[in-house]
Amino acid sequence: MRFRKKLAAAALATTMAAITACGGSEAGSSAPSGTGPGGKPFKIDLLLGTSGSYAAVGEVMAQGAQAAVAVINADGGVFGKPMELNVIDTGGDPVQAAANARELVADERPQAVIPGMVTAEIMATAPLLAQADVFTVTHGPDPSLNDPEKYPYLFGTTYLRDQMATSLAEEFTAKGFKKVSLITAEKSGSVGAETIKEVLAGKGITTDIVTVPVSAVDATSQMQQALDSGPDVLVLDSYGPPSAAILAARTKLNPGIPAYASQNFTSGDLAEIGPAKSYDGMLLQSISFAVQGHEATKTPAFTSFFDATRKEAGGELTFSMNSYVVTYNDVILAAYAARLADSTDPAKMAAAIEKATPEQIPHFLGPVNFSENGHYPSYGKEWWAFAEYGGMENSQIVPAG
Repeated sequence: MRFRKKLAAAALATTMAAITACGGSEAGSSAPSGTGPGGKPFKIDLLLGTSGSYAAVGEVMAQGAQAAVAVINADGGVFGKPMELNVIDTGGDPVQAAANARELVADERPQAVIPGMVTAEIMATAPLLAQADVFTVTHGPDPSLNDPEKYPYLFGTTYLRDQMATSLAEEFTAKGFKKVSLITAEKSGSVGAETIKEVLAGKGITTDIVTVPVSAVDATSQMQQALDSGPDVLVLDSYGPPSAAILAARTKLNPGIPAYASQNFTSGDLAEIGPAKSYDGMLLQSISFAVQGHEATKTPAFTSFFDATRKEAGGELTFSMNSYVVTYNDVILAAYAARLADSTDPAKMAAAIEKATPEQIPHFLGPVNFSENGHYPSYGKEWWAFAEYGGMENSQIVPAG
């Protein structure tokens, strides 16, 4: 069962195809079912693959979302009532997700929707929900979603790909690296790798990208190719099945150059990818709250998240930290939008988040710096960490030493 769960998690990361659907109700054609303290309980509709290939990941994301509901309701709920979460099974299928979205907007406008768990689902449902003027919160990382003109009522909760790349660029610039060899998964890793290459180029750093087939069990030849270009630093950027082969190839060839694992790589199950010894001499890039002992884990926001999520998960977190965080933050942001606006009117909710301060959204696990021009948070340097690997505990990297 554990092996099947890991395969599902890998499949989640490698599903990057953008599927666009059309249709839905006319924008503004129906009113939300509750418009403030006197209306119905605030409800979020969460499109999530709780069956099919993504069932294991969907279960984990559901736990993160339910943990957020528990935190909000323990803090007074929304409009003075316990909020509700309606999980709708998409089977992890973008076509089904689009059908679910159409059904949601057919009768009346939902109060808030989380539009899917994988990129393909999100890209299929976001246009439909935008046409119906639905307040939408997503963890989709595609930069095209951060477009307030096209998606005036859509807000993101995760870091965008270029923010992760900027963190690497700052680190490499500080170390004086000028030439990078990056090894990643074929097809699924290419989009993120090109983003890293583009951002590094802006700092005068060149990048050679080598790809490994997703089905590879031996990546020695690709690792040798990456090393033959004479880089100053090696970056492991894959997620999912080829990660173990890539890490094993680095251990086998034992190159005498600095090595890093990107956030994409460290989002995987590091303990299963390889033994602790295989990470020797490598720095792991990670979102800061996934590193045990980091300052970001000492905040009230993290404590609330960690305690509530472990309770939902039965006492132990076993998947990557981000799998729990993304839907947790989605629910938190949607709930606070209604709270701050004292309404479920999407325009009022959007305006409230655009003007919100960190103090106004204390349970959000990340930066609160939204604006009229940017509906995604900007994860600056303080939200990133580079750590040596000393094991895993409750989905957190335990720094060596």
